[in-house]
Amino acid sequence: MGDAVTLQDGIGRKELQKIRRRFLALHRERQRRIEGELSQGQRVFTTLLPLLFHINHPMLPGFVNTKTPAGIPDYNPAKVVLQAAKKLSRSFEYKKRARRRYHIQGLYLMGSIGSIAHTARSDLDIWLCHDPGLGARALKALRQKVANVEAWAAGLGLEAHIFLINPDAFRRGERDGLSHESSGSTQPRLLLEEFYRTGVLLAGRYPLWWLVPVEEERNYDDWAAMLLHKRFVNPLDCIDFGGLQQLPVEEFFGAAHWQLFKGIESPYKTILKILLTEAYSEDYPRVRWLCQEAKAAVYAGEADADTLDPYVLLYRRLEQYLAGRGETRRLELARRCFYFKTEQKLSRRSADRRHGWRRDLLQALVREWGWKPGELALLDSRDEWKIDRVLQERNTLVRELTHSYRLLTDFARTYARDSRIDPEELSLLGRKLYTALEKRPGKIDSINPGISRSLVEPRVSLHYARTRNDEFGWFLFLGEVTESQAEVTSPIKTTSGLIEMLTWCHLNQVLGHDTLIGLYPESGPVQRSELHALLCALRGIYPDGIRMEVPMEALSAPPSAIACTLFINTGTDPMAYLSRQGKQLTSNRSDPLSFGAAHACLVEQVEQLVTTSWGETLVLSYQGISGLLDSLCHFLRLALLNRGSGAPPRVTAHSFSSVRSSGIARRVEALFNDVARAMGPEGSGLDTRYLLQAGDEYYLIQRQQDNIGYLTLNDQQELLDLLAEPRHRFRPLVIDPNALQDTPLPELFRLNRKGVIQLFHLTGKGLTRLYVLDEHGALFQQELPATDEHYLLLQQQRFLDGIRLMRSLMAEEPAHRLLLDAPEFFALERDREGRFVASPRTPPRHRLPDNYLELRLVSEGLDLNRAPHVLVCGEQEFSSLEHGPLLLDRVVEYILSQRRSRQSYPIYLTGLELSGVSGEGVASTCELYRFKKRLERRLNRVMEQLTRRRVSLA
Repeated sequence: MGDAVTLQDGIGRKELQKIRRRFLALHRERQRRIEGELSQGQRVFTTLLPLLFHINHPMLPGFVNTKTPAGIPDYNPAKVVLQAAKKLSRSFEYKKRARRRYHIQGLYLMGSIGSIAHTARSDLDIWLCHDPGLGARALKALRQKVANVEAWAAGLGLEAHIFLINPDAFRRGERDGLSHESSGSTQPRLLLEEFYRTGVLLAGRYPLWWLVPVEEERNYDDWAAMLLHKRFVNPLDCIDFGGLQQLPVEEFFGAAHWQLFKGIESPYKTILKILLTEAYSEDYPRVRWLCQEAKAAVYAGEADADTLDPYVLLYRRLEQYLAGRGETRRLELARRCFYFKTEQKLSRRSADRRHGWRRDLLQALVREWGWKPGELALLDSRDEWKIDRVLQERNTLVRELTHSYRLLTDFARTYARDSRIDPEELSLLGRKLYTALEKRPGKIDSINPGISRSLVEPRVSLHYARTRNDEFGWFLFLGEVTESQAEVTSPIKTTSGLIEMLTWCHLNQVLGHDTLIGLYPESGPVQRSELHALLCALRGIYPDGIRMEVPMEALSAPPSAIACTLFINTGTDPMAYLSRQGKQLTSNRSDPLSFGAAHACLVEQVEQLVTTSWGETLVLSYQGISGLLDSLCHFLRLALLNRGSGAPPRVTAHSFSSVRSSGIARRVEALFNDVARAMGPEGSGLDTRYLLQAGDEYYLIQRQQDNIGYLTLNDQQELLDLLAEPRHRFRPLVIDPNALQDTPLPELFRLNRKGVIQLFHLTGKGLTRLYVLDEHGALFQQELPATDEHYLLLQQQRFLDGIRLMRSLMAEEPAHRLLLDAPEFFALERDREGRFVASPRTPPRHRLPDNYLELRLVSEGLDLNRAPHVLVCGEQEFSSLEHGPLLLDRVVEYILSQRRSRQSYPIYLTGLELSGVSGEGVASTCELYRFKKRLERRLNRVMEQLTRRRVSLA
């Protein structure tokens, strides 16, 4: 311990020089320790690093060009540096040149390196502070040089990250956006505190912060300005990153979120930092920074590097904080985290002499803690901890992370007023915590966040038994546990379904290829062959267990499905079940969704395994037909509604429980992918409706506002009624390949196009079946006596031309739309396999014969009970005002009078003229056809009555 330097009686250059020399001496000792931690081959990196940015030499690593910014003030390479450069390139010669301007103001190492927490896996974080006046081209070249130097370090086995720092911008609080390796704008001052506490000056200017006494840091800016103004320090010798006198409360909130985000992947390291942030918050607003404690110790004459070790200082503060609160369990956890962070194993001898000082320092701390040899042995065997110990530790870590999060967020709510922290960043971090720590049914949680090297068990027992809720579930026991033993033994895991259990075991790597699995009871629903097939499938889906990095941008959108696997009928044979029900299955109907004469759905159970863009793995169970549809809609919501424009993931399905399992799995897999394709960007989009049959019912899958659901239709007639309903806009209909195969509907809707009227006719057995798909895709059907195709098309074209002419007169669209929207005509036939095929027909160009009697209706609307109307037969007009309720009788009598021998073949309406409806309110084509059909039915009924009356009179 040296003499204390106090500035109560004023400040002088002599005192400032003494403080500066003390800091430089401490940094040289830290540098010596850093070099001692590196291998002989790696030391060349820290030795040469300042030289690489002091000059541009084509024979040295990192070279870009001679104009790349270079030059570090007050740097003269030592002999050992030049010798190291010479070893890399024999032709290297160092030429000292006078520089007018130094583009590199300083090089600093920061973080755990050179401290007790440094390990072989620690990366090197380096701040390269450059001239704030560098232009874009110069910065681009400097970034390229940095990348080249990082690549050279990687070749030496070092993970180096060199950050370009603009001191002026940093002092203003400008930081990069949020990324996986950056806490964004959430904690710039906490980062600066860590830099002042852990940073090691490699070359260049020293931080001006060294020379501002702790008691003057509240007036940091004034004090720093005074030092420069009175020329106590040369501005070319120091660099100013700013002080810590102001700390917005939102930084604690941001730090809590960020550290928790990192804690999910490396909890031991993070808990130390989050506890430190918690300890800082207790002192708010007069925070006692660790870097200030270290500076105060230097001013007091402390020169021992062990005492001033950044991580030892961190532990001492946590010890003081937690002991003061009486939280002994949390203090023990903090000690355990500290011990694990050092990666030392004091219960074992170390052959590496480089760890000597760190090992000695840690042993001194462990003696303080009173740890016994048995405790050390247990901690040192952490790599071999198995699932029971790992689960216990994981729960402790999660509990601590959750506890700290609540304390710090409560603190933020108490003190925050006008928070300037980016709410989007906080939202993203909060979502990350939610997906990682929140427990809910079906979610597969990761239980080994860097705790143990392997959780593979040599033997486990799986039991299918009743739960406390008197329902059946699956229980996992370690080792060989019989049914009688299971009654008095606690399971390590309990799930409602087998897929959830196996997924949890596989993703957490509890089951290895050599693990022996006991399956109880032997007469249970799942056979051993099915169990092994399911495990094999899971290994194919997730070959490396649960390993997924979630990019921040993925958390900015709702979670979407990035993978989906279905397991069908696990432990269930639907054929055996149906046989027990006495259902007849002999039939040529082979569709597993409507199988055999009983139209049975062979999907009894669906277990859906989904991986989301938020990194969640979910297993959801569904039962029966409704469960299959719910599962499908859930997938569509995740794959389409939340995905934007990207294509949905391909679904795979597995089933191993019966002889028909593979066919069932293929059918369900095809269904999911067909629907996703039809409603996705490859198809017609989310406006598409998808129709399928399952059992005796039909199901229409469609988007409903911000959701995707399904409508159940009990039979084919209910379906036809739905398809016939007028529509206000076009929505494509895709029909499942296995549905309605004995009808022409799949062929009709396959050809359906928006804005086009399409007519199809099918003639056979004395009848002609007419199908009309209107401009919005609504369906009209009518059965007519067999009619010559020529006259049928001529009549329909005549009627449609009248509708189109009426619409063109009412609407604002130009008349040429009549040509563009011409109706399409098709004839329906069956091919050799019995499927319906539509062949295009060109409508006749010549007119109807001269003796053809046209029948047109002229009215203000379709409600003939309210609107006056006129029926025009050829040249003869019949008005409702004149004839009243006998109008149709008079029309039919006239039509019969114009026919040879008063023949009573059907009467058809050939034209409609509606004058009292605006263009926007014109009825759809199918509504007009239905009106036509109703009026024709009334006319033909009147004709039948007149004919019968005439016959009776005769």
